[in-house]
This record gives sequence, structure tokens and C-alpha cells, in this order.
Amino acid sequence: MVDVNKTLKNVVKKGTVKIGERQTKTAINTGTAKLIVMANNCPYDVELSTMAKEKKVPIYKYTSNGVELGYACGKNFAVSAFAVIDEGESSVLQLVKKGK
Repeated sequence: MVDVNKTLKNVVKKGTVKIGERQTKTAINTGTAKLIVMANNCPYDVELSTMAKEKKVPIYKYTSNGVELGYACGKNFAVSAFAVIDEGESSVLQLVKKGK
């Protein structure tokens, strides 16, 4: 079983991510996003989901809110969504494979 919080912290540390609504949208539009991670209370949920589906970018819905997602990423602020550009040495892309 994949430890979601550990995996998210790993990808933020060792990989390349774009945190926040604006940067996530840019990553989707430019085609650099490999995965979108969204908190369950993400205010841009519908918009980001639509954009991601159009560009065929997988989405992982984090089971907790933005504050918890921020902590899971090792940040001391709320994170509603982020785009994974490069997963580094993490296994973050397995979250989507196991989720389907």
C-alpha cells in the first residue's frame, strides 16, 4: 500500500511541482503536467477537472482539505491544488494507477 502523505511530501521535495490554481492551470495548458493533485475542498475543482480531462491529465483527489494537503506536502500553508511536472524519485504516479 502506498502511503499517500509520504509520497506527496517526496514529490514536492525531490520532484518538480507547481503549487496553486494559476500555476496548475498553466501546467495543464502547456502540457507539462503529468498529474494534478486536488484537495477535497478545492474551490477550482470543476474548472481544473475540466481542463485536465481535455488535456488527458490524470487527477488525484486528496481525501482531506487544503490545510491537510499543505501539511502533507511539507508546507505551512493551505494547498488547494498542485501539478506534478516531474515526479523525481517518488512514486506519486502510482496513486492514480491504484485509484482507478
